Amino acid sequence: MKNVNKRPWMDERKGLFVKNVLRDFLHSSLLFMDIEQKYRERHVIAYEDLDNLVGTQADQGVLWMLKDNCHRLWKDIDPKSQPEPFFFDWIIGAMFHEAMKLKENAYLIERYQPVYYLATAAMNMSSRQKRYLQFFEQILEDIHRGMDRLKDLFMYAVEQMEALLLTERDNSLLVRFILEKKAELGILWQKNGGIDHILGVLFPEGLDKAYSIAGKNYLEGSWYAKARRAFEEALKLNHNCQDAKSGLEILERHHKEWEISR
Repeated sequence: MKNVNKRPWMDERKGLFVKNVLRDFLHSSLLFMDIEQKYRERHVIAYEDLDNLVGTQADQGVLWMLKDNCHRLWKDIDPKSQPEPFFFDWIIGAMFHEAMKLKENAYLIERYQPVYYLATAAMNMSSRQKRYLQFFEQILEDIHRGMDRLKDLFMYAVEQMEALLLTERDNSLLVRFILEKKAELGILWQKNGGIDHILGVLFPEGLDKAYSIAGKNYLEGSWYAKARRAFEEALKLNHNCQDAKSGLEILERHHKEWEISR
């Protein structure tokens, strides 16, 4: 029987799931950057690295989890009215399948190519065995093309993520995560003006808005010290930020009530 309550459950937790999408996208991107750098330097790709990125059905890697969460969030959306999440979901799905093919090819090369050379070294290579050698050459070409495709897909995903973030700028968990991970996220957008540029696009009225949103989220979760730092940062950026002033007033009342109750 179909679970009719599944969508409302997802809708109630959308803010958390979207934040987790950005978290897992960041992690996946940094892992792939490391894989790609090793490949360009050594011209080899390690099966273990791709297995860490993708994983298996029983032990899912971060890219697998990212793909599943995107699909849970956006598989039923209308692409005409919500093109940003539709295209991001599609790109992540394409990335996952490309990474799976790379993982399989890396296994073939890592597991069988060295053994093949050992076997052929013990005898004169026949014409049939020469054809077998072409198989490995083709796999290596597939790996090279696959790495190029996956690199392009990650680049497209970074661009599409910016468009997606614009639709989610009121998501306090997401804004909080962005501010907490500015340094790491800056690596993703280093060719697009950096994370400060992205934050400026998200909050053209001023970054004090972002810190106020984060401060309110910390306050709701009783993370009072972090809330205070966020509100104070907002006031550094804008001395007249009313949201930050109101937040600090609430914190002062909490502190006085706590002192009285001691």
